[in-house]
Amino acid sequence: MRPKILSSIRAFVARNESLVLGASNSIVARVRFFDDIVKSSIDDGLEQLVILGAGYDTRAYRIEGLDKTQVFEIDHPATQKIKIKKIMEIFKSQPGHVTYIPLDLEIDKFGQKFLETDYDSSKKTLFIMEGLLMYIAPETVDKILSFIVYNSGSGSSILFDYIPLSVVEGTSEFQAGQNWQKCVTEVGEPFKFGISEGSTESFLTQRGFRMTRNMTSEDYKKSYFQGKNKNREVNKLSLFAHAVVG
Repeated sequence: MRPKILSSIRAFVARNESLVLGASNSIVARVRFFDDIVKSSIDDGLEQLVILGAGYDTRAYRIEGLDKTQVFEIDHPATQKIKIKKIMEIFKSQPGHVTYIPLDLEIDKFGQKFLETDYDSSKKTLFIMEGLLMYIAPETVDKILSFIVYNSGSGSSILFDYIPLSVVEGTSEFQAGQNWQKCVTEVGEPFKFGISEGSTESFLTQRGFRMTRNMTSEDYKKSYFQGKNKNREVNKLSLFAHAVVG
C-alpha cells in the first residue's frame, strides 16, 4: 500500500477513535459477523443474496460458494459506476453471478425497479444492509422491510447493523453518541434512523420478522476479540441483528 494512502487511512482511523472509542474494532467485528452469517446461509441453502447500499462490498467476489449464488448489488448510480469500473479493471469482465442495480433508495421506487430485474421472489434470499439503515429515513426503512416480507421466499432473512434512537436524536447519555451524531451532521450525512433501546425484537416482530440474533457490543467483543485481543475497545453504540421473515 502506498505510504500516502496508508497515512490517510491512519489519520481517518485516529479521528474516528478520538470521537467514538472502539469504532474501528466494531467495524472489524461487523464484517466478521456478516461474513459468518453469509457463510452459514450458503450452507443452509441460500439461493439469492441482495446487498443494499453495496458500496465497495467484496463478498460476492471473495466468499466461497457465492459464485454459485445469484447476487444483486443495489447502490447509488454514481457510486456503483466507480465500483463497476474497478471490477472491470480487476476481473476484466463483470462476474456472471452478480447483477448491478443502480438506484437511490431514498428517491427511486425500490420495489418496482427491483422486481424488473431477474430477482426471483420465490427463492430463499438474504438481504444485507451494512452501514446503511442509520442514514435513510424511517419511512424508507419501513418500505424496504415491507417489500422483503412480501417479496421473498421461505426462510429469507435480513442482516443489518443499527444504532440506538437516542444517538439519532442527539440525546445519548454517552459522550461518544453525542460526538458521533455531531460529526455525521457536520459532514452532511446525518443519522436518520435508529431503534429505541431494548425494543429491537418488538420492532422486527411488528414488521413481520422473527429475530434470531441481536449482537450487542458485549456479545461481539466476546465472540471476536479473545486472547491477546480481549482488551480491545469496541463501540458500545454499534449493534448488529439477523432476522428471518415470518
